[in-house]
Amino acid sequence: MSMKENRRALIVALESEYNDGTTTPAAASDAVLAREITTTPLAGNNIERNFVRPYYGNSPQAPGEKHIQVVVEVELNTSGELGTPPPWGKMLRACGWSEVIEVDERVIYSPVSDDEDSCVFFAHMDGNLHKGRGAHGTPEFTLNGNGIPVIRFTLYGLVSPVTAAELPSVTLTQWRKALVVNSTNTENMSLYGVTAPFSQFSLNMSGQVEHMSEVVGGADIEITGRGPSGTVQIEDPGVGVKDYFAIHQNAETGALKLTHGKAPADPAEMITFYMPAIGIEQPTYSAVKGKQMLTINYMPEPIDGNDEVKIVVGTPLVETP
Repeated sequence: MSMKENRRALIVALESEYNDGTTTPAAASDAVLAREITTTPLAGNNIERNFVRPYYGNSPQAPGEKHIQVVVEVELNTSGELGTPPPWGKMLRACGWSEVIEVDERVIYSPVSDDEDSCVFFAHMDGNLHKGRGAHGTPEFTLNGNGIPVIRFTLYGLVSPVTAAELPSVTLTQWRKALVVNSTNTENMSLYGVTAPFSQFSLNMSGQVEHMSEVVGGADIEITGRGPSGTVQIEDPGVGVKDYFAIHQNAETGALKLTHGKAPADPAEMITFYMPAIGIEQPTYSAVKGKQMLTINYMPEPIDGNDEVKIVVGTPLVETP
């Protein structure tokens, strides 16, 4: 029987310690309901031998130390219970984020700069099982008007031999349907203190994830930095209300806040992005069905460290950071 590209499964679990070799994700609790699973089984480079010979032709190559890369896109949903982490929380922790649970209130995610959690993932590509251990990654968030909010994770793991395996019987009930981004479910963005109806929002954490293949005996997958940035498309308020052109020219920073699952909806459905200090690039004009818009690229900046972005799942914070 031939293998099919749409018969895929991904299960992910946090490791008790880095590359512990014992953590095994469970299909009953760690399965991922994905919109996309793309696997690069042997990512990395080859090593040129570069022989000098008295004739033309290719020199042979030696395979370098490889890692496995998986891109998985999931819906940005909640667990439906205040103080219970969403199903994507494990992958976010493996991307260099902390998780703080406030019982019956909220779960708070913030980026960290050391002691990052790691995960192990099993990527089933029909009959082929690819295992990635000691994995870290980076996320990208997208919330566009009249669309499904999503997170796109890129995970990098240490390679294990590919084995033949049947697709697991997964449990996916923990993955609730995300609310569509629209005026019913989503609050207007707050950008530099001004309410801003929007049509596009993205945040790419751009985590620097490196396979330390040049370090003999220490070829781990490590997070070595991040440079988050994003794009918003907002209704043009006019410079009489807010002059984003002058803000760029004066290199001013300001806050960005976006809540999806707006009040008075069940707080358990709410997800809020807080960025206390962003800088913006020069705004450009765009349009949505004849409405004048501004497209603005932005970069979150830390204030005291590891506070450039905060994601709150559940009851929003009383005060923005």
